[in-house]
Amino acid sequence: MSLFLGRIHYIMYDKILFQEEILNKLMELLEEEKSLELKKDLDDNFPLERGNLEDIIDESNIHGWLNERVIRSENRLAKAVSILLEDFDLEKLKNKFFEIGKNYKAGEAPMEVFSFITSKFLDGMPCDHALAILKNDEDEFVFTVLSDVHKNIWKDYVSPEIYWILRDSFILGSLSSTSLKYQKIDDNYVIRKWLS
Repeated sequence: MSLFLGRIHYIMYDKILFQEEILNKLMELLEEEKSLELKKDLDDNFPLERGNLEDIIDESNIHGWLNERVIRSENRLAKAVSILLEDFDLEKLKNKFFEIGKNYKAGEAPMEVFSFITSKFLDGMPCDHALAILKNDEDEFVFTVLSDVHKNIWKDYVSPEIYWILRDSFILGSLSSTSLKYQKIDDNYVIRKWLS
């Protein structure tokens, strides 16, 4: 590990790679030729380096380098979704996100699920405090979005609300084999154990 890189920098880079995993799975909806064309477009306009972080990052500008890759990653996913919506309806994309989510296990307890969400999704840097915890009980966890860091990029392609709809579908997929319920109530997200 580099002397200049901290754990948070690796976590942020892992989140970027996670979003790329989702993007690659999403592009399976397209025919091969169109998928390759879109991948080339994204790589040309929003390139993302892959490899060991200490080998590729600009150590003289760690925060700036990571922030730029977060922006590129957001643009890649938002643009891909906008193009997919030309051929598929939102329901089809929701179903695909749900299916992708089933490949991940978000946790068995409400707090574990929130930890999973914050370890995977690009809600800005930790200092952005994008999400706020409102309740943390053994059977119920409630959080809200204080700052929608996705909105400024997604609005250039599609309604920013689509990001949250697809993300929620992914999370529901990751919980499909658990006894947990995940839902948005007003402006808050609630993760709770099913009441029997």
